[in-house]
Amino acid sequence: MSHRQDLLKRIEALEISRKLIDDEIAKAKASLEQIEAKQQAIWKENPYVNDRTTERLAEYFRSLGYSIVSLLTKAPDNSCYAISKQIWNGRKVMVPFLQQMNLYRSGVDEFEYPISELSGTDKADLLNLCRTMHDSGWLKYSNDKDVLHVRATFPKNLKNFPNGGWTEEANRYLIWKVLTDYSANHNIRYKVFWDVKLKLLESEKDNLNDIQLDIVAQIKDRAQNKDRYRFYVFETKSGVLGIDKWVERAKIFNQNGNRFITCCMDPKANYKYFMPYRLMALEKIEKLFPELLDRDFPQTEA
Repeated sequence: MSHRQDLLKRIEALEISRKLIDDEIAKAKASLEQIEAKQQAIWKENPYVNDRTTERLAEYFRSLGYSIVSLLTKAPDNSCYAISKQIWNGRKVMVPFLQQMNLYRSGVDEFEYPISELSGTDKADLLNLCRTMHDSGWLKYSNDKDVLHVRATFPKNLKNFPNGGWTEEANRYLIWKVLTDYSANHNIRYKVFWDVKLKLLESEKDNLNDIQLDIVAQIKDRAQNKDRYRFYVFETKSGVLGIDKWVERAKIFNQNGNRFITCCMDPKANYKYFMPYRLMALEKIEKLFPELLDRDFPQTEA
């Protein structure tokens, strides 16, 4: 076979290969168009897209590949915060009490909690907590001097309260309080969203949501471009930090000027261990969050 004939056969083989590749590309593009059309249809049907309260938030999550399933916008309940703050201030004695309470079914089981070995101050603090929770309808109790007889009666929306839910309540109020105080002296506008549930746009699963976020704050500097917002995602951890899950979420949300912040109970937690991501102890949020806002929104003082 001559060199010319060899080249012709080679060209013919390459032409066939190119046609096969072009066909596969065309099929892939058609599939992609179907997926994008489906996602666009889902996006347009999402009630949060055309709602003025949530449209910016919806667009932010869309840029990350998510749609909003549900969220809450009302201000946190101050009574929940007051009790959560009470627990936080006396956590040495109150957290073990809540952990014991969490082992029993709310409204059904009664348990005994010994208090004979507590100091006078700790005993008084714990009894004050029981009275406050009783007045809120969250438990029933009696005091036999050395033993408390307790039955939890939490409403359904607060059934997770003794199992770390109280730290989420405290954190919600603290974030709201910081933003309220900060906006009084700085030229910013903000919205706060709670219990934000997200689903991947391309997900075909039947699950209700893929990610649930505790708190998301949407903040705008009024002096900047009207379309420029920053989003602050807060995750509350009452126990041992799940570092793998935490870093995974930080990588998703901590980009393009937006922040992912984990809030924990331990005031001695070494934030440097988690850098470049952010860790804030609950008792330091009222100091650390405004400092972060000062860096993110310089020269906004009213």
